[in-house]
Amino acid sequence: MAEAAAVPAEGAAPEGGKKTGLIAALTFGGALLGGLAASLVVAPKIIARQQPAAAHADSAAGGEPAAEGEHGAPAEGEHGGEGAKKFIELSNIVVNPAGSQGSRFLMLSVAISVGNEEAHKVLQDREVEMRDKVTGLVESMTLAQLTAPGVRDTLKARIAVAAGTIVGPKVPVKVFLPQFVIQ
Repeated sequence: MAEAAAVPAEGAAPEGGKKTGLIAALTFGGALLGGLAASLVVAPKIIARQQPAAAHADSAAGGEPAAEGEHGAPAEGEHGGEGAKKFIELSNIVVNPAGSQGSRFLMLSVAISVGNEEAHKVLQDREVEMRDKVTGLVESMTLAQLTAPGVRDTLKARIAVAAGTIVGPKVPVKVFLPQFVIQ
């Protein structure tokens, strides 16, 4: 007797089709979660470890290690010609842009430079308030605004104005955005 060859019905999925899709989805999800974990958890730890290593490399080369103030900022007098400046760093601020319904986020770090010790102390004492001002400012912007050309300069200016309300209008404030990631 001759055996009939099994012919799949028209429109039926081949064997393993559902498994292949599930494996692909799990692989993509795992890669996404792994990348997110690496950028939010692992990378900051690696960077933190490298900063002290750089100071040791300077002293091993025979030079003096750079003097540092709080938060890894250069100590007074380290900014040739600009006068003594202090930095406050607001790290890992995460917000959902306006209109994103939580599907997108922005992670940024802000470094604020002020011109004198008194202003630095005020800004340091009111760091939580400054973090709240930055968060409110950024989350009020839409994704289109946050991805527009020149937005970093606009954002720096707005943050400088917000910092000026805390330290006073006559204190020079300069803002840096060392981390600005939209996901």
